[in-house]
Amino acid sequence: MSRTTRWIQRFLFLTFAAAALWFVVTQVFDRMDQRLPVFLALIGTYAVAAYLVLPITIHAALAITRRNRIPRVTRAGDGLPADPVNIVLAGSQEALTAAFLRAGWTKADRLSWRSGWHMVTAFIGNKPYEAAPFSALYLFGRHQDIGFQQDIGASPRKRHHVRFWAADADPDAADRSVLYWFTRQAIDPVRAHVWVGAGTKDLGFGLQSLTFQISHRVDRDADAERDHILASLEAVGAVTAPVLVDAGAVPHSHFVTDGRIVHARLT
Repeated sequence: MSRTTRWIQRFLFLTFAAAALWFVVTQVFDRMDQRLPVFLALIGTYAVAAYLVLPITIHAALAITRRNRIPRVTRAGDGLPADPVNIVLAGSQEALTAAFLRAGWTKADRLSWRSGWHMVTAFIGNKPYEAAPFSALYLFGRHQDIGFQQDIGASPRKRHHVRFWAADADPDAADRSVLYWFTRQAIDPVRAHVWVGAGTKDLGFGLQSLTFQISHRVDRDADAERDHILASLEAVGAVTAPVLVDAGAVPHSHFVTDGRIVHARLT
């Protein structure tokens, strides 16, 4: 990327940021302050900024630099960089599920109104919910196909968790158009797939950077979680021939990582 291109991108980022700040202060807060007590106006402004204005602004800014390539990092629904890709497993869905269950993990429930409410009450009340759902993260333009978690303590406040996206275990897959990755794959439970995963460790309550949305606080050491996932699978003989592949630095990420992805075959 040329220096001129970088400066243009930075200028556009600053323009988006300035426009968002102007809108929140002069349009959102000003109007709410005229109709509500100051405290309620501040709460309302926070909600509009964190859950509407900032996500849209960031998503638009990121679209400027998005390229047609397989990403190193997952994205949240608002387009922000999320968990880094740090594990790739080869095998069928049956083998993947059996491996994690054998290693003491639980398959996460699909996120719905019911499971989401169960998650909220378990989180607030510090109550068990071993199959608590995950929020949707996106890789190849689609949310995860399956996920597993391992509670730390008595509730989903703290947990190890990993999301996986299926890809065809096809020798010609590397030659496919990038549009291939933006289509949800039909998963045959018994046929071999490549499972591209992003594993991180939740540490409790927190706020997302940039948007300040309520979320889990995540351990920034993504390598430690990668190593924990691999160790738990190796302990029960669920994987063979693990290797660490240097995939390079993770761009625009607050995670601490050496950039390596573990590749292994499911037994």
